[in-house]
Amino acid sequence: MTYVIDVLNLFLFVLVIRVVLSYIPAPPGSALVPITRFFDAITEPVLRPVRRIVPPLRVGGTAVDLSPIIVWIVILIVRGLL
Repeated sequence: MTYVIDVLNLFLFVLVIRVVLSYIPAPPGSALVPITRFFDAITEPVLRPVRRIVPPLRVGGTAVDLSPIIVWIVILIVRGLL
């Protein structure tokens, strides 16, 4: 059971890194590009289905992706049940 909790905690950590990296523009050829792609590849399979159900929220001229917040809450609930 502790392995499941450890994996959930690790995924939460990776999710936070992905969110932070999403605010940092990575110019082509930058060292951030492969790092960003790595964290995107890990988290996207979990975020994509949530994004299909809850599309990004339009705020003015931008869109706010709520899927990381929803996944975070679901993981906290699952972790609390274990």
